[in-house]
Amino acid sequence: MNEANESHNIDDLDKQYTNDGPSKEFAELLAESEQKDNHREVSVGEKVTGTLQAIGDSVAFVDYGGRSEASIEMQELRDEDGEPKYNSGDVIEAYVISTEGEVRLTLSMRASSPEMLKQAKDKGIPVEGKVTGFNPGGLVVNISGARAFCPMSQIDMGFVEDPASYAGRTLTFKIMELRGSNNVVVSHRAYLEEENSKKADELRKQLAVDQELTGKVTRLERFGAFVDLGGIEGLVHVSEISHTRVESPGDVLQKGQELRVKILELKDLGKKEERISLSLKAMEADPWDKATEQFKEGDVVTGKVVSTPNFGAFVELAPGIEGLVHISQLSSGKRISKPTEVVSIGQEVQARVQEINRRQKRISLSMRAIEEDATEKAAAEDMAAFKTQQQSQAPSEADNAMAEALRRAGLK
Repeated sequence: MNEANESHNIDDLDKQYTNDGPSKEFAELLAESEQKDNHREVSVGEKVTGTLQAIGDSVAFVDYGGRSEASIEMQELRDEDGEPKYNSGDVIEAYVISTEGEVRLTLSMRASSPEMLKQAKDKGIPVEGKVTGFNPGGLVVNISGARAFCPMSQIDMGFVEDPASYAGRTLTFKIMELRGSNNVVVSHRAYLEEENSKKADELRKQLAVDQELTGKVTRLERFGAFVDLGGIEGLVHVSEISHTRVESPGDVLQKGQELRVKILELKDLGKKEERISLSLKAMEADPWDKATEQFKEGDVVTGKVVSTPNFGAFVELAPGIEGLVHISQLSSGKRISKPTEVVSIGQEVQARVQEINRRQKRISLSMRAIEEDATEKAAAEDMAAFKTQQQSQAPSEADNAMAEALRRAGLK
């Protein structure tokens, strides 16, 4: 009887287990096991992307998708002043330098053997080196005992005027040529370009039209100013520098100057034809907002000629506000073939406001109307003077006629 009951109980438990299915705890363990099986396996020299999970005094830990977190020395994550450059949660790119026991990472390899130098070159891993000297051709660099040379053109992104200023500094390089442990050619510029490229890719993901950014002027050309936004350049066209007329960007901007700009257009980001159009004047108040208060049709205004294209003359009426005197409205006295026959740049002139187009921000002016008004006024004044003269002369003429009539009648 007991055996039958025991058998019955076992059957009931089996049936219950089958009906209930795996417990929640068992499912979680199974999922965790499967997740471990899918963990990433890495090899020395491989580049990985991971998230900083914990930052200690000497070591930080990075979750890169492996079975366990990788470690990286805090010394690599500090700036020149010893302050941390990263926070927990930041994403970094690093290279695997060891998989024995634990995965260890580095931002740049400290090559201490010919094998490590070769590995750094073959896998594009940056290496640290100290500048120990210089000559007219470039810098002499010590990479963990190996003598390397950095050509002048590979020292920095731009032209280097004083290579002596790099002496004693520890920099990060990419190995360009390796002909032996003491015949190594390196490039700091290649490393900087790679880092800038990473920053540029991240920045492109964040850019949007109408976004305001701070940048630095890198080049000044006749047609505008190039501005570095943090790894990528945008162009402020000369027409977008100021609401006032700018003939040459160099007249108002300087290389290295920091600017606050607004994005007007983004085109083909990340491609060869990439174009980022910026505006400096969009950050300023538009003088046209008050133009309707300053000027009205029929007003006589005074301004300075700022440009004389073939079709007329542009006259600055106020900072950022110009009006056009069409060539047909420059003069009433003669037919002219070009504006410079009548006006010159910098000349102060008077004109009448003929039309204001607020939507297109255009003001049509006429100097001819001023001349015609002056001519009409002069004619009217002459006519008034003539009539006055006639009126003053009429009585005396009548008296003379009467006297002549009396004389002929013999009465005088």
